[in-house]
Amino acid sequence: MTLTSENDEDSDPGDIDEDEILAGLSAEELKLLQNEMDVIAPDERVPVGMRQKDQTEKPPTGTFDHRSLVDYLYWEKESKRMLEEERVPEKEDTSPEPSNLEEKEEPESLNEEENTEQASTEKERIISKLKIPKLALGGNVMKMTARPSGNDTNLESTLDKIRKNNPSITEINLNNIENIPKEMLLDYVNGLKKNKYVKTFSIANTGADENVGFSLANMLRENRSITTLNIESNFISGKGIIAIMRCLQFNETLTELRFHNQRHMLGHHAEMEISRLLKANNTLLKLGYHFEQPGPRMVVTNLLTRNLDRQRQDV
Repeated sequence: MTLTSENDEDSDPGDIDEDEILAGLSAEELKLLQNEMDVIAPDERVPVGMRQKDQTEKPPTGTFDHRSLVDYLYWEKESKRMLEEERVPEKEDTSPEPSNLEEKEEPESLNEEENTEQASTEKERIISKLKIPKLALGGNVMKMTARPSGNDTNLESTLDKIRKNNPSITEINLNNIENIPKEMLLDYVNGLKKNKYVKTFSIANTGADENVGFSLANMLRENRSITTLNIESNFISGKGIIAIMRCLQFNETLTELRFHNQRHMLGHHAEMEISRLLKANNTLLKLGYHFEQPGPRMVVTNLLTRNLDRQRQDV
C-alpha cells in the first residue's frame, strides 16, 4: 500500500520557482538551455534572420595583423600622394644608342703565324671583358689570388696607409673578402675620417652590420675626399641607412652612394625618410637602390636631376 503525502497531492507545477532554478545554473548550462529553447520554441516576435544561432565566434585562422594592414595602407596612400606632387612631364630620351662593343671579325689570314697571334689577342680581349680579378697571362699559365673572392687587398698594410694619410691610396676595394673582422671594418671607417686622398670606398658583401652603418654616417660627416661609397649586399638596417642619409646634409663631396640588396628590407617608412632627408643634399648624383614605393622613387629621381643640373651650371 502506497502512502501519498498531503503536500504531494496539493503540489502544483505552476508553483515551481523558475528564477531560483535559473539562478543555480552555470554560464555553460544557461547557454545550452538557450540553444534548446531556440530550437523548441523560437520567439515569434524576433525577425527570422535573427533567430539563427550565432556561429561566428571562432579562433583566428591566420596571423592577420590589423595594425600592420592599416600602416601599409597609410604608406601606400602617402606614396601615391608624393608621386602626384612630384610628377613631371617625361622628357624625350636623346641619349645616343650604345655602340656595338663587339669588334668586327678580321678576315682569315693564310699565314699560320698571323692566325696564332690573332687567337692569342682574342683570348686576352675576352678575359679582359670578363673582368677576372688579377689574372696574369704568362704563356699558357694563369695565376689567381689565394682568396676565393679574387680580391688580393692586403688588409693590414692598406689600413696602415690609410691611417698615415698615404697619397698613393686613392681607392679601397674590400668587396667580397670573406671573414673580415667587424673590428677591422670599423678601423677602416674610422681611419677615413681624416683621410684626404681616398676617393672610392667599397665594402660590398663583407658582412657589414648596423654598427658599421652608424660609423659610416659619422665618417661622412667629417670626410671631405670620398666621392663614391659602395655598401651593397650587407646587413645594414633601415636605421643605419637613414643615419647615413641624415649626415649627407653636412657632406658636399659624395656623388655616388650604393646600398641596394641589404639583408633587412628598409620598409616604406625608411624610404619616405630617405627621400625627405635627401632634399638637404646638393651634391649626390647617383643612388644605387631600388625603391619599392613609386612616390619616394619619383622624389629621389627629381632630386638627383636637380643636383645634376646645379653641377652643370657651376661648371
